[in-house]
Amino acid sequence: MIYKETERIELKREITDEIKKEIIAFLNTDGGTIYVGVNDDGTIYYDLSEKEKDIEATRIINWLLNDVISPNPKEYIDLKWNQDGVLVLNVAEGIDKPYYLTEAGIDNGTYLRFETSKCKASKEEITKLKILSHKLFYEDDLYSGDLSFSYLLNKFPELTDKLSSLGFIKNNKYTNLAYLLSDEQANRTKIYILDQVNNIKKRKVFKGSIVKQIDEILIYFKNIKGYPAKAIKEALLNAFIHRNWATKNNIRIEINLNKINFISPGGIYLMSNEEIDSGKKSYRNPKLAKLFNNLGYRKNYNYNGLKEINLAYQKYNKEALIMATSKMFIISLPKVK
Repeated sequence: MIYKETERIELKREITDEIKKEIIAFLNTDGGTIYVGVNDDGTIYYDLSEKEKDIEATRIINWLLNDVISPNPKEYIDLKWNQDGVLVLNVAEGIDKPYYLTEAGIDNGTYLRFETSKCKASKEEITKLKILSHKLFYEDDLYSGDLSFSYLLNKFPELTDKLSSLGFIKNNKYTNLAYLLSDEQANRTKIYILDQVNNIKKRKVFKGSIVKQIDEILIYFKNIKGYPAKAIKEALLNAFIHRNWATKNNIRIEINLNKINFISPGGIYLMSNEEIDSGKKSYRNPKLAKLFNNLGYRKNYNYNGLKEINLAYQKYNKEALIMATSKMFIISLPKVK
């Protein structure tokens, strides 16, 4: 047999603690196979007796029996010795992600497979794993502390008796959704006015409930001429509704001489650029999206804001530029006059 490392094949000379991390990386990604007893160049490293084989296999079995990896992945791991005397660990993709080293904890013991290597998962990647396997959302997590909603309830007094049904309260505690709409919400939105060489000429900061921020920013943009008002509103709502609120990075709006960039933390949520271009939608914050629909900021839950932006530019024969990376989503609106 020819042994060569790929995205789904890992070669190891001996059984060490590093194999635990390799198992975790495969569990959290697409699964794979670990061959133990093989050099990096694909040659066989050692030839063990039957007794030695039993001892080696027992070490891995004990990891599983002693919950070295959490959640316990024993149903996703199969081990056997092949005709070359190589220990073959077949690791299937797990469904209870994230898997992690129990002693290290979820934040420090979670690994992913990237090309031919394992790598420690970031907090954002761990959150994504939770969402993928359990359909968990940041907005549903519990918030620790008291909250007030003076701005929200002054504007929408009809919500006073509906906070629980809106998802603001769970298990008699406030949720992160409630936090986002509360007066205590700490993430800020920053607007920068730039000169022709992108130096900052002026800065404006908005804070408080995200409804308050959106309202104040929309008022601010009434004095910015040369852009379709519909496109500005949709780009702004997109930045708030679809941003990754689990990160502390702020929404940033850059007003250049000929364009406005809306920069929101968090890339495309669980979708590719091609799927977005085809009109498909995904919701990182589904309850938040529904709330903005109920409050009249958007037409309905399936409303496609990006499509509306392009429609707003049609009569000017221009298009908004949409860019996405793993960490941010950018909508760039060109000036029309």
